[in-house]
Amino acid sequence: LDGIEWAYVPYFRPGLPLARGIAEKLRPGVDVLILGNHGLVVAAETVAGAELLLRRIRSLLARPARATAAPDLDALAALAGGSGYRLPAAVEAHAVALDPESRRMAQAGSLYPDHVIFLGQGSVVAKPGEAVADVIARLGTSPAAILFPGAGVLMRGDASAGADAMQRCLADVTARIDVAARLNYLTASENDELVNWDAEQYRQKLNAAGG
Repeated sequence: LDGIEWAYVPYFRPGLPLARGIAEKLRPGVDVLILGNHGLVVAAETVAGAELLLRRIRSLLARPARATAAPDLDALAALAGGSGYRLPAAVEAHAVALDPESRRMAQAGSLYPDHVIFLGQGSVVAKPGEAVADVIARLGTSPAAILFPGAGVLMRGDASAGADAMQRCLADVTARIDVAARLNYLTASENDELVNWDAEQYRQKLNAAGG
């Protein structure tokens, strides 16, 4: 990002804590904010200017995704076994289960708040030989998504559109991270803070009501 006025803001919980964190980092001329574990914010005098800046930043930061094999839909159907689990809305979402490095990153924790809100903490990866029913029995709960190494992803039947979007997002993000990168995952307390935050509980209800 040489030649661009940008500022990095470490992770804060969404809402007032994040707004305060941004205020501490702002300085004259800054029009790009990189928010730790959140994402990117750009600003300009006009909407068109903001769009051009966003395109420029995306181009500078673009990385190719690691290639994966196609999901094994027959295997996934057998693993679902009448459990009520279904395929994700986007075929691209399977990549996180098909690429070992992406799967490793996903299994290690939560990378951003919306993942926690819509999918739960971290990612659930099935063990060798496990079907959906076995994973549920092992965990004592039905996760929103299950990653089956080498086969693909299955989503709980009632998973919302937000959950599907976040599962696709997880695949898109992890496929582009350098395998040697050190990732800053949300801590256990930060995960809990999000789950128990009234504003996010309200947003989850709205998301569920909207299908």
